[in-house]
Amino acid sequence: MSATIRDLRPLAEAAPGRETLPIRILQVGAGNFLRGFADWMVHRANDAGVLRHGIAVMKATPRPEQVTGRLVEQDGMFHVLLDGVRDGRPFTETTLVTAVQSVVDAYRDWDGCRALMHEETLSLVISNTTDAGIVYAPGDLGAAPPASFPAKMTALLHERWSHFAGDPRRGLSFLPCELIEDNGATLRSLILRHATEAALDPQFIEWVTAHCRFYDTIVDRIVPGLSEGEAAELRASLGFDDRLIVRGEHYADWAIAGGPEIRDEFPLDRAALPVRFLSDIRPYRERKVRILNGTHTAMAAVGPLVGCRTVLDAVQHPAVGAYLRHLLDDEVLPSLPAPEGPADLQQYAAAILDRFRNPALQHLLADIRLNALAKWRTRNLPVVLDAWSRGRRADLGVFAFACLLTSYAGAFGTVEVRDDETLVSRLRADFDATRTGPWIAGFVASLDWPELRDAATAARLTAETDAHVRALLGTEPAGVLSALLAGREAGTTGRCKPAAE
Repeated sequence: MSATIRDLRPLAEAAPGRETLPIRILQVGAGNFLRGFADWMVHRANDAGVLRHGIAVMKATPRPEQVTGRLVEQDGMFHVLLDGVRDGRPFTETTLVTAVQSVVDAYRDWDGCRALMHEETLSLVISNTTDAGIVYAPGDLGAAPPASFPAKMTALLHERWSHFAGDPRRGLSFLPCELIEDNGATLRSLILRHATEAALDPQFIEWVTAHCRFYDTIVDRIVPGLSEGEAAELRASLGFDDRLIVRGEHYADWAIAGGPEIRDEFPLDRAALPVRFLSDIRPYRERKVRILNGTHTAMAAVGPLVGCRTVLDAVQHPAVGAYLRHLLDDEVLPSLPAPEGPADLQQYAAAILDRFRNPALQHLLADIRLNALAKWRTRNLPVVLDAWSRGRRADLGVFAFACLLTSYAGAFGTVEVRDDETLVSRLRADFDATRTGPWIAGFVASLDWPELRDAATAARLTAETDAHVRALLGTEPAGVLSALLAGREAGTTGRCKPAAE
């Protein structure tokens, strides 16, 4: 199906008489995931009469992108298409999301961001600044804007505290969606660190401590990007000129570590949405992050070296698919507690592989590689360290790290890299194919990862990575992968083999 722009109706015609909603949520980030997950849920809850929440979106990075500009052009509206299977039949659910009310760019209009803190109705902050977002970076809180996400939040909270003269009713609740351990608690600690180091008013620090709430969360929904061709086909099918269509899987889960207070403030579950309020989300976090996200990170490191472009390509590739199953069976699942028995973990892992096989989702590995070094650290390195602590090897997890380093260094030609520019520049500048050991050792030593401060751990990661790198530089990646898997297939249990196989 094809259509010209002239054939498409303006998106405004899709929501005649759209209601203006009070700004109750500041959303930091405007990527596919937040729009297809949090924004979709808020819209559904608004539509059900459970909430009446408008969202203000803040662009918080200097990286050029088109989403926020298009959100302004489309008056905050966009379609979300969710693909699933019901009673054995595929279906697509289409929703026009209208919850976003305003958009502001922290790097073009910091004063506009500060003005948002004056909104009396504002009560929640939802964020997704990737695994690399909730980190400490020294800097001036008076900058416009401060450099890091936690520093920005410190400055904005101070603006709110000052504007409302410390009113305890104007504290905010934070629901970070970043896939790091203890995301809410970590964000809180960094905000308080910035406030203390900047010698801000002790009464402000007390206000943050007593009246701002930070909840640990874990989120789950696969929301890939769309190619321009796919987006054009969907625009034609919808009949509207929507440049921000989001397509994802129907499955979703949002676990929030909190009780009645946050449930009363943000009662998404009362709109029959897949949100759970739990006393402890750590078991769910570890299972989801290590099995789903860790597998994503590994396939995004390995898959492109053998010609895989999408998640579907990777799980269907004979060698990469086998690599992923062994990564789960041999390294990831043994690292996780199984309070409900090993079969529960095995079934969950098999279900994840089935979700990866959804043919409606063209999830680009290049998109998953965004900030892949930080992702490997939070998603894969814990599995490696757990295996070593138990006297086991973790060749497959380390192999993914080796693939990242060699591809980032340019050993396999031009590879799209969207990662920490300082680290990538260091990898490329120091790369020497004839002396890979010192190259890796120097890079590992430069990483500010607490997990690698132990000299023996850093030395082992260096040595095992070097073995894989030398193999990758001496043989085609496909051959290295086949050799890595040799001997494993004969003894495979198939525990994580998808049901479709």
